Amino acid sequence: MNKLFDETYVVFDLETTGLDPKDGNSIIEIGAVRVKNNKIIDRFDELINPGIALSEEIIRITSITDGMLVGKPNEEEIVKKFIAWVGEDILVAHNAKFDLSFLKMAYFKYSLGAFNFNVIDTLGLSRYLDPQEKYHNLTVLMERYQIEWDENKHHRADYDSEGTSLILYEMLKKLNEKNITTLSELSHIPRILLNKRV
Repeated sequence: MNKLFDETYVVFDLETTGLDPKDGNSIIEIGAVRVKNNKIIDRFDELINPGIALSEEIIRITSITDGMLVGKPNEEEIVKKFIAWVGEDILVAHNAKFDLSFLKMAYFKYSLGAFNFNVIDTLGLSRYLDPQEKYHNLTVLMERYQIEWDENKHHRADYDSEGTSLILYEMLKKLNEKNITTLSELSHIPRILLNKRV
């Protein structure tokens, strides 16, 4: 019995105003899919008004414009809404260290308490499963696992989270071949289960 296949996961992605929340950057989009048994059972997608103009680079990368953010809620409101939506499920992200840095900064800024979620990093998982491979970005993984992928939609949070969810289940199959079938067993492998709660 493989308990990892029985879990419910929230695969999420953030778009932000910049690379480092310590430099005053913040979240401008949270996209997520809730998946169980490799099926999407719910979705979350919210744009956030950061209160500042976006740089040309961020607009180019994300295709999110200042006009799209006019009248949207602020970061505090959407982060609270997202955390309530996640509930007790396991969070999953690709290069989760980046996304966690922004979520944890939001927890600090808005006094939301302790960030208490199990978080699986599919980047770390890919490096563990295929250490011989040099590249592990989303575009490369889509090709490696033969998953249909539209590069023009890449770097929008909802699309990237859905793609990451498809990669996750391909990775769970490979973990099963290694007889890794529980979150506890996964937690013993470095750089995969971040912010452990098991």
